[in-house]
Amino acid sequence: MIIRKVERDDIDSFVNVYEKSYEDLKEYAYRKRREIKNYFKWLYSRDKDGFLLVEDQEPIAFVACDANWYSFFERRKVGEVHELFVLPEYRNKGIGTKLLLVALDYAKNRGRRKAELWVGERNYRARRFYKKLGFEETGSWGKWIRMVRNL
Repeated sequence: MIIRKVERDDIDSFVNVYEKSYEDLKEYAYRKRREIKNYFKWLYSRDKDGFLLVEDQEPIAFVACDANWYSFFERRKVGEVHELFVLPEYRNKGIGTKLLLVALDYAKNRGRRKAELWVGERNYRARRFYKKLGFEETGSWGKWIRMVRNL
């Protein structure tokens, strides 16, 4: 398995892995392929150096960490984790942890002192995962919980 930067031609793999990863969390996901492709393009345009994937011959996991994100809560730029997902059959093997830690190191190396993300309020698995990695819940907005961590 390798971790590498996402390239523009990874868009179809992103869509396929995204759809499979969000099968049980549809309330937090884009549902139309065109929307998912537009999301990919937006993530790529935000910070392509923080947009990473894990390959096991084919892509199996993605993370999008945006070190250019200005947080109105923190009143400074942070490492915003817009997205992290792993194919269900590859979960609980340390892949998501490793991928997230690489992304957080990227943000730290870009001079960010804090990481921020938003997670679905009923996505208990993800909330436990992020807490285990040092994130704290700091508030909510609709169906989303804001989490932060020092870098």
